[in-house]
Amino acid sequence: MNSSSPSRRLLEGLPTSTPQNPRSRSRKVVEILLLSVTSLLPLQASEPAYPKAPPHAARLETSELRVVVADNQAYAPKHRAGYNGVAELRLGGWDKPNLFVPEYAGLNFEHIFSGDAASYGWNIFEPRQAPMELRRSSKRRAELRQEQTQHWPLRSRLVFEVKDDAIDLTYRGTPLQDVWRKHGYIGIFFASYIQSPEDMAIQFIGRSRPGRGDATPRWIKHLPTSHGTGANHRPSGSTWDPAFDEGFKISLASGFSDFEYLYPFYFGRSGENVLVMMFEKLHDGGEMRFAQSPSGGGTGNPAWDFVYFRRDYAVGREFKFRVRAVYRKFTNVEDIVRLYERWSGETVRLPTNSSTRNLGESSR
Repeated sequence: MNSSSPSRRLLEGLPTSTPQNPRSRSRKVVEILLLSVTSLLPLQASEPAYPKAPPHAARLETSELRVVVADNQAYAPKHRAGYNGVAELRLGGWDKPNLFVPEYAGLNFEHIFSGDAASYGWNIFEPRQAPMELRRSSKRRAELRQEQTQHWPLRSRLVFEVKDDAIDLTYRGTPLQDVWRKHGYIGIFFASYIQSPEDMAIQFIGRSRPGRGDATPRWIKHLPTSHGTGANHRPSGSTWDPAFDEGFKISLASGFSDFEYLYPFYFGRSGENVLVMMFEKLHDGGEMRFAQSPSGGGTGNPAWDFVYFRRDYAVGREFKFRVRAVYRKFTNVEDIVRLYERWSGETVRLPTNSSTRNLGESSR
Protein backbone atom coordinates (compact mmCIF):
# COMPACT_ATOMS: atom_id res chain seq x y z
CA MET A 1 0.00 0.00 0.00
CA ASN A 2 1.76 3.25 -1.06
CA SER A 3 1.73 6.49 1.00
CA SER A 4 -0.44 8.36 -1.45
CA SER A 5 -3.29 5.83 -1.61
CA PRO A 6 -6.73 6.91 -0.30
CA SER A 7 -6.80 3.97 2.15
CA ARG A 8 -3.46 5.06 3.61
CA ARG A 9 -4.74 8.61 4.08
CA LEU A 10 -7.85 7.26 5.83
CA LEU A 11 -5.79 5.25 8.28
CA GLU A 12 -3.57 8.25 9.01
CA GLY A 13 -6.49 10.65 9.38
CA LEU A 14 -5.54 12.61 6.27
CA PRO A 15 -8.11 14.02 3.87
CA THR A 16 -8.95 11.96 0.81
CA SER A 17 -9.40 13.22 -2.69
CA THR A 18 -13.19 13.34 -2.19
CA PRO A 19 -14.99 14.80 0.88
CA GLN A 20 -16.70 12.20 3.13
CA ASN A 21 -18.95 12.57 6.20
CA PRO A 22 -17.66 11.10 9.50
CA ARG A 23 -20.00 8.05 9.43
CA SER A 24 -18.98 7.17 5.88
CA ARG A 25 -15.31 7.56 6.77
CA SER A 26 -15.74 5.22 9.78
CA ARG A 27 -17.33 2.52 7.67
CA LYS A 28 -14.55 2.88 5.13
CA VAL A 29 -11.87 2.50 7.78
CA VAL A 30 -13.52 -0.75 9.05
CA GLU A 31 -13.71 -2.14 5.52
CA ILE A 32 -10.04 -1.42 4.89
CA LEU A 33 -8.99 -2.95 8.21
CA LEU A 34 -10.98 -6.11 7.42
CA LEU A 35 -9.40 -6.33 3.99
CA SER A 36 -5.94 -5.90 5.49
CA VAL A 37 -6.50 -8.68 8.05
CA THR A 38 -8.03 -11.15 5.61
CA SER A 39 -5.19 -10.58 3.14
CA LEU A 40 -2.79 -11.94 5.75
CA LEU A 41 -4.74 -15.19 6.26
CA PRO A 42 -3.64 -18.32 4.36
CA LEU A 43 -5.64 -19.16 1.25
CA GLN A 44 -8.13 -22.02 1.66
CA ALA A 45 -7.51 -25.03 -0.57
CA SER A 46 -10.22 -25.43 -3.18
CA GLU A 47 -10.91 -27.90 -5.95
CA PRO A 48 -9.42 -26.74 -9.26
CA ALA A 49 -12.08 -25.55 -11.67
CA TYR A 50 -12.83 -27.93 -14.53
CA PRO A 51 -13.02 -26.29 -17.96
CA LYS A 52 -16.49 -25.75 -19.33
CA ALA A 53 -17.80 -28.98 -20.84
CA PRO A 54 -17.45 -29.09 -24.63
CA PRO A 55 -20.63 -29.13 -26.76
CA HIS A 56 -20.62 -32.92 -27.10
CA ALA A 57 -20.15 -33.74 -23.42
CA ALA A 58 -21.99 -33.21 -20.13
CA ARG A 59 -20.45 -32.88 -16.68
CA LEU A 60 -22.28 -34.64 -13.84
CA GLU A 61 -21.31 -34.27 -10.17
CA THR A 62 -22.02 -35.61 -6.71
CA SER A 63 -20.12 -34.99 -3.49
CA GLU A 64 -18.03 -38.09 -4.31
CA LEU A 65 -17.84 -38.36 -8.11
CA ARG A 66 -16.92 -36.19 -11.08
CA VAL A 67 -18.28 -37.63 -14.33
CA VAL A 68 -18.21 -36.61 -18.00
CA VAL A 69 -20.71 -38.24 -20.36
CA ALA A 70 -19.83 -37.89 -24.05
CA ASP A 71 -21.45 -38.69 -27.36
CA ASN A 72 -19.49 -39.99 -30.36
CA GLN A 73 -17.62 -36.74 -31.00
CA ALA A 74 -14.00 -36.09 -29.95
CA TYR A 75 -13.09 -33.35 -27.49
CA ALA A 76 -9.79 -31.80 -26.39
CA PRO A 77 -7.23 -32.58 -25.26
CA LYS A 78 -7.30 -36.37 -25.75
CA HIS A 79 -10.77 -37.90 -25.98
CA ARG A 80 -11.25 -39.61 -29.33
CA ALA A 81 -14.31 -39.78 -31.57
CA GLY A 82 -16.40 -42.92 -31.23
CA TYR A 83 -16.03 -43.42 -27.50
CA ASN A 84 -19.46 -42.55 -26.18
CA GLY A 85 -20.49 -43.13 -22.57
CA VAL A 86 -18.52 -42.14 -19.48
CA ALA A 87 -15.41 -40.44 -20.83
CA GLU A 88 -14.21 -39.42 -17.36
CA LEU A 89 -14.76 -40.89 -13.91
CA ARG A 90 -12.93 -39.32 -11.00
CA LEU A 91 -13.24 -39.89 -7.26
CA GLY A 92 -13.09 -36.81 -5.04
CA GLY A 93 -12.37 -33.97 -7.48
CA TRP A 94 -11.67 -32.89 -11.05
CA ASP A 95 -7.95 -32.95 -10.27
CA LYS A 96 -8.01 -36.67 -9.39
CA PRO A 97 -6.99 -39.39 -11.89
CA ASN A 98 -9.47 -40.60 -14.48
CA LEU A 99 -10.31 -44.29 -13.96
CA PHE A 100 -10.70 -44.72 -17.71
CA VAL A 101 -8.11 -44.40 -20.47
CA PRO A 102 -8.40 -40.69 -21.43
CA GLU A 103 -8.62 -41.38 -25.17
CA TYR A 104 -11.42 -43.90 -24.66
CA ALA A 105 -14.30 -44.32 -22.19
CA GLY A 106 -16.20 -46.54 -19.80
CA LEU A 107 -19.75 -47.87 -20.24
CA ASN A 108 -19.07 -47.41 -23.94
CA PHE A 109 -21.86 -48.66 -26.24
CA GLU A 110 -19.62 -50.52 -28.64
CA HIS A 111 -21.28 -53.39 -30.56
CA ILE A 112 -24.61 -54.62 -31.85
CA PHE A 113 -24.49 -58.12 -33.36
CA SER A 114 -26.48 -61.15 -34.47
CA GLY A 115 -23.87 -63.86 -35.12
CA ASP A 116 -25.13 -63.99 -38.72
CA ALA A 117 -22.40 -64.14 -41.37
CA ALA A 118 -24.51 -61.82 -43.54
CA SER A 119 -23.48 -58.98 -41.19
CA TYR A 120 -19.74 -59.75 -41.17
CA GLY A 121 -18.95 -57.20 -43.85
CA TRP A 122 -20.35 -54.40 -41.71
CA ASN A 123 -18.20 -52.38 -39.32
CA ILE A 124 -18.43 -54.03 -35.90
CA PHE A 125 -18.27 -50.62 -34.20
CA GLU A 126 -21.39 -49.09 -35.75
CA PRO A 127 -22.78 -47.78 -32.41
CA ARG A 128 -19.59 -45.71 -32.10
CA GLN A 129 -20.02 -44.23 -35.57
CA ALA A 130 -23.72 -43.42 -35.86
CA PRO A 131 -24.90 -39.98 -34.70
CA MET A 132 -25.97 -39.61 -31.08
CA GLU A 133 -28.02 -36.91 -29.43
CA LEU A 134 -26.80 -35.84 -25.99
CA ARG A 135 -29.33 -34.41 -23.55
CA ARG A 136 -28.50 -33.17 -20.07
CA SER A 137 -31.64 -32.93 -17.95
CA SER A 138 -30.07 -32.04 -14.58
CA LYS A 139 -26.78 -31.68 -12.74
CA ARG A 140 -26.83 -35.44 -12.19
CA ARG A 141 -28.54 -36.86 -15.25
CA ALA A 142 -27.68 -37.11 -18.95
CA GLU A 143 -29.05 -39.14 -21.84
CA LEU A 144 -27.68 -40.44 -25.14
CA ARG A 145 -30.09 -41.21 -27.97
CA GLN A 146 -29.32 -43.06 -31.17
CA GLU A 147 -32.11 -43.67 -33.69
CA GLN A 148 -30.25 -46.56 -35.34
CA THR A 149 -26.88 -47.36 -36.90
CA GLN A 150 -26.04 -47.80 -40.56
CA HIS A 151 -27.17 -51.42 -40.73
CA TRP A 152 -28.68 -52.24 -37.33
CA PRO A 153 -32.30 -51.02 -36.99
CA LEU A 154 -32.14 -50.71 -33.21
CA ARG A 155 -33.28 -47.51 -31.51
CA SER A 156 -31.15 -47.04 -28.37
CA ARG A 157 -31.58 -44.79 -25.37
CA LEU A 158 -28.91 -44.66 -22.64
CA VAL A 159 -29.69 -42.79 -19.42
CA PHE A 160 -26.82 -42.01 -17.02
CA GLU A 161 -27.63 -40.77 -13.52
CA VAL A 162 -25.10 -40.21 -10.73
CA LYS A 163 -25.98 -40.79 -7.09
CA ASP A 164 -23.38 -40.47 -4.32
CA ASP A 165 -20.57 -42.85 -5.45
CA ALA A 166 -22.62 -44.60 -8.15
CA ILE A 167 -23.52 -44.25 -11.82
CA ASP A 168 -26.82 -45.80 -12.82
CA LEU A 169 -27.08 -46.77 -16.48
CA THR A 170 -30.45 -47.72 -17.93
CA TYR A 171 -30.40 -49.02 -21.49
CA ARG A 172 -33.59 -49.14 -23.56
CA GLY A 173 -33.63 -50.74 -27.00
CA THR A 174 -36.39 -50.98 -29.60
CA PRO A 175 -35.89 -53.11 -32.74
CA LEU A 176 -37.41 -51.34 -35.74
CA GLN A 177 -37.00 -54.32 -38.11
CA ASP A 178 -35.92 -57.92 -37.58
CA VAL A 179 -32.39 -58.56 -38.87
CA TRP A 180 -31.54 -60.91 -35.97
CA ARG A 181 -33.87 -63.79 -36.80
CA LYS A 182 -31.24 -66.35 -37.93
CA HIS A 183 -29.93 -67.08 -34.43
CA GLY A 184 -32.80 -65.49 -32.53
CA TYR A 185 -31.00 -63.00 -30.30
CA ILE A 186 -29.94 -59.34 -30.26
CA GLY A 187 -26.38 -58.94 -28.96
CA ILE A 188 -25.32 -55.69 -27.26
CA PHE A 189 -21.83 -55.04 -25.93
CA PHE A 190 -20.54 -52.36 -23.53
CA ALA A 191 -16.83 -51.77 -22.81
CA SER A 192 -14.90 -49.97 -20.05
CA TYR A 193 -11.21 -49.28 -20.70
CA ILE A 194 -9.35 -49.07 -17.38
CA GLN A 195 -6.27 -46.88 -17.13
CA SER A 196 -3.19 -48.80 -15.90
CA PRO A 197 -4.51 -50.61 -12.81
CA GLU A 198 -1.93 -52.51 -10.80
CA ASP A 199 -4.22 -55.55 -10.89
CA MET A 200 -5.97 -56.15 -14.22
CA ALA A 201 -8.20 -59.03 -13.06
CA ILE A 202 -11.86 -58.95 -12.10
CA GLN A 203 -13.32 -60.86 -9.16
CA PHE A 204 -16.74 -62.45 -8.69
CA ILE A 205 -18.50 -65.23 -6.81
CA GLY A 206 -18.85 -68.18 -9.16
CA ARG A 207 -17.95 -71.74 -9.97
CA SER A 208 -16.76 -73.83 -12.90
CA ARG A 209 -19.28 -74.60 -15.60
CA PRO A 210 -20.66 -78.17 -15.54
CA GLY A 211 -18.01 -80.63 -16.70
CA ARG A 212 -15.26 -77.99 -16.69
CA GLY A 213 -13.86 -78.16 -13.17
CA ASP A 214 -14.75 -77.52 -9.55
CA ALA A 215 -18.46 -76.83 -9.04
CA THR A 216 -17.91 -75.46 -5.51
CA PRO A 217 -19.02 -71.82 -5.14
CA ARG A 218 -15.99 -69.61 -4.54
CA TRP A 219 -14.45 -66.22 -5.18
CA ILE A 220 -12.92 -66.32 -8.65
CA LYS A 221 -10.18 -63.89 -9.65
CA HIS A 222 -9.74 -64.08 -13.40
CA LEU A 223 -7.56 -62.45 -16.04
CA PRO A 224 -7.65 -63.96 -19.56
CA THR A 225 -4.31 -65.01 -20.98
CA SER A 226 -5.03 -63.12 -24.20
CA HIS A 227 -7.71 -61.01 -25.85
CA GLY A 228 -10.77 -63.17 -26.60
CA THR A 229 -9.62 -66.26 -24.69
CA GLY A 230 -11.86 -67.21 -21.75
CA ALA A 231 -13.34 -63.78 -22.15
CA ASN A 232 -16.93 -63.98 -20.94
CA HIS A 233 -18.72 -65.62 -18.04
CA ARG A 234 -22.34 -66.70 -18.18
CA PRO A 235 -24.82 -66.75 -15.26
CA SER A 236 -25.21 -69.94 -13.27
CA GLY A 237 -28.21 -71.99 -14.31
CA SER A 238 -27.89 -70.99 -17.94
CA THR A 239 -27.89 -73.93 -20.31
CA TRP A 240 -27.60 -71.78 -23.43
CA ASP A 241 -24.65 -70.48 -25.38
CA PRO A 242 -25.34 -68.14 -28.31
CA ALA A 243 -24.67 -69.41 -31.81
CA PHE A 244 -22.26 -67.64 -34.15
CA ASP A 245 -21.57 -68.36 -37.80
CA GLU A 246 -17.96 -69.18 -38.63
CA GLY A 247 -15.80 -66.07 -38.85
CA PHE A 248 -17.53 -64.06 -36.10
CA LYS A 249 -15.21 -61.17 -35.21
CA ILE A 250 -16.22 -60.06 -31.70
CA SER A 251 -14.16 -62.51 -29.68
CA LEU A 252 -15.08 -61.03 -26.30
CA ALA A 253 -18.69 -62.09 -27.00
CA SER A 254 -17.86 -65.54 -28.41
CA GLY A 255 -14.89 -66.47 -26.20
CA PHE A 256 -16.71 -68.41 -23.48
CA SER A 257 -14.81 -69.06 -20.27
CA ASP A 258 -14.96 -72.16 -18.07
CA PHE A 259 -16.69 -70.16 -15.30
CA GLU A 260 -20.17 -69.00 -14.46
CA TYR A 261 -21.17 -66.38 -11.92
CA LEU A 262 -23.62 -66.96 -9.06
CA TYR A 263 -24.52 -63.32 -8.41
CA PRO A 264 -24.62 -60.54 -11.02
CA PHE A 265 -21.81 -58.35 -9.76
CA TYR A 266 -18.05 -58.19 -10.12
CA PHE A 267 -15.30 -55.82 -9.05
CA GLY A 268 -11.83 -54.70 -10.08
CA ARG A 269 -9.17 -52.75 -8.23
CA SER A 270 -7.32 -49.61 -9.31
CA GLY A 271 -4.85 -48.45 -6.70
CA GLU A 272 -6.74 -47.71 -3.46
CA ASN A 273 -10.05 -47.58 -5.32
CA VAL A 274 -12.49 -50.20 -6.54
CA LEU A 275 -14.98 -50.31 -9.40
CA VAL A 276 -17.99 -52.49 -8.62
CA MET A 277 -20.25 -53.46 -11.53
CA MET A 278 -23.73 -54.60 -10.50
CA PHE A 279 -26.46 -55.83 -12.84
CA GLU A 280 -30.18 -56.04 -12.30
CA LYS A 281 -31.36 -59.65 -12.32
CA LEU A 282 -33.08 -60.50 -15.59
CA HIS A 283 -36.26 -62.56 -15.82
CA ASP A 284 -37.76 -61.81 -19.21
CA GLY A 285 -35.72 -63.26 -22.04
CA GLY A 286 -32.41 -61.48 -21.48
CA GLU A 287 -29.04 -62.81 -20.36
CA MET A 288 -26.16 -60.72 -19.01
CA ARG A 289 -22.56 -61.93 -19.18
CA PHE A 290 -19.40 -60.50 -17.69
CA ALA A 291 -16.67 -59.92 -20.26
CA GLN A 292 -13.04 -58.90 -20.01
CA SER A 293 -9.77 -58.45 -21.89
CA PRO A 294 -6.23 -58.04 -20.54
CA SER A 295 -5.41 -55.50 -23.25
CA GLY A 296 -8.64 -54.00 -24.59
CA GLY A 297 -7.42 -50.45 -23.98
CA GLY A 298 -3.83 -51.16 -25.02
CA THR A 299 -0.96 -52.80 -23.16
CA GLY A 300 -1.54 -52.55 -19.41
CA ASN A 301 -5.08 -51.19 -19.88
CA PRO A 302 -7.63 -53.99 -19.43
CA ALA A 303 -11.26 -53.88 -20.50
CA TRP A 304 -13.88 -54.68 -17.84
CA ASP A 305 -16.99 -55.20 -19.95
CA PHE A 306 -20.39 -56.81 -20.21
CA VAL A 307 -22.48 -58.32 -23.00
CA TYR A 308 -26.26 -58.59 -23.10
CA PHE A 309 -28.17 -61.15 -25.17
CA ARG A 310 -31.84 -60.44 -25.82
CA ARG A 311 -33.70 -63.58 -26.94
CA ASP A 312 -37.32 -62.58 -26.39
CA TYR A 313 -37.72 -59.61 -28.71
CA ALA A 314 -40.25 -58.25 -31.17
CA VAL A 315 -40.24 -55.42 -33.68
CA GLY A 316 -41.54 -52.24 -32.06
CA ARG A 317 -41.38 -53.62 -28.51
CA GLU A 318 -38.93 -51.96 -26.13
CA PHE A 319 -36.66 -53.96 -23.84
CA LYS A 320 -34.32 -52.65 -21.16
CA PHE A 321 -31.69 -53.51 -18.58
CA ARG A 322 -30.15 -51.62 -15.67
CA VAL A 323 -26.55 -51.47 -14.45
CA ARG A 324 -24.98 -49.71 -11.48
CA ALA A 325 -21.25 -48.84 -11.45
CA VAL A 326 -19.91 -47.87 -8.02
CA TYR A 327 -16.51 -46.18 -7.70
CA ARG A 328 -15.13 -45.75 -4.18
CA LYS A 329 -12.24 -46.49 -1.86
CA PHE A 330 -11.66 -50.20 -1.40
CA THR A 331 -12.16 -51.51 2.14
CA ASN A 332 -12.88 -55.25 1.96
CA VAL A 333 -14.90 -57.76 -0.04
CA GLU A 334 -17.58 -58.03 2.63
CA ASP A 335 -18.44 -54.35 2.09
CA ILE A 336 -18.77 -55.02 -1.65
CA VAL A 337 -21.15 -57.89 -0.94
CA ARG A 338 -23.24 -55.71 1.39
CA LEU A 339 -23.29 -53.01 -1.28
CA TYR A 340 -24.79 -55.43 -3.79
CA GLU A 341 -27.28 -56.76 -1.26
CA ARG A 342 -28.58 -53.28 -0.42
CA TRP A 343 -28.98 -52.41 -4.09
CA SER A 344 -30.52 -55.67 -5.28
CA GLY A 345 -32.47 -56.86 -2.23
CA GLU A 346 -30.84 -60.27 -2.68
CA THR A 347 -29.02 -62.11 0.12
CA VAL A 348 -25.56 -63.39 -0.84
CA ARG A 349 -24.15 -66.58 0.62
CA LEU A 350 -20.46 -65.93 1.11
CA PRO A 351 -18.25 -68.75 -0.22
CA THR A 352 -15.86 -70.55 2.09
CA ASN A 353 -12.80 -68.84 0.59
CA SER A 354 -14.00 -65.35 1.57
CA SER A 355 -11.27 -65.22 4.20
CA THR A 356 -8.49 -65.87 1.68
CA ARG A 357 -5.74 -63.43 2.65
CA ASN A 358 -5.11 -61.83 -0.71
CA LEU A 359 -8.74 -61.73 -1.86
CA GLY A 360 -9.40 -58.24 -3.16
CA GLU A 361 -5.80 -57.14 -2.85
CA SER A 362 -3.97 -55.69 -5.83
CA SER A 363 -1.31 -58.03 -7.15
CA ARG A 364 1.98 -56.38 -8.16
